[in-house]
Amino acid sequence: MPNLKVIWFTGLSGAGKSALANQLYHALTNEGHRVSILDGDVLRQKLSHDLGFSDEDRTEHMRRIIGLSNKQLEDGMFVIAALISPYKAIRELANKHRPRPIH
Repeated sequence: MPNLKVIWFTGLSGAGKSALANQLYHALTNEGHRVSILDGDVLRQKLSHDLGFSDEDRTEHMRRIIGLSNKQLEDGMFVIAALISPYKAIRELANKHRPRPIH
């Protein structure tokens, strides 16, 4: 079994996060791996449609994504997250609650 990871692309809107995520997705799936892409815009509409853009709502949105990424990793998938992640505190939250790799 491969050493599964959560790979988190961050950056400003239009910086190329989704493009990089898609390239990595294709490379990993071509090697036969199960891969999930968590796109911030898509997840905002589906997972966090009830949230706004206050600091508290952004933190809750990230908390939900962290939980989803942990679950997918436990299910044996590489997880690629493409999210703006504008606040240092939010990035630290993701790092603090990152899943432990499964070997």
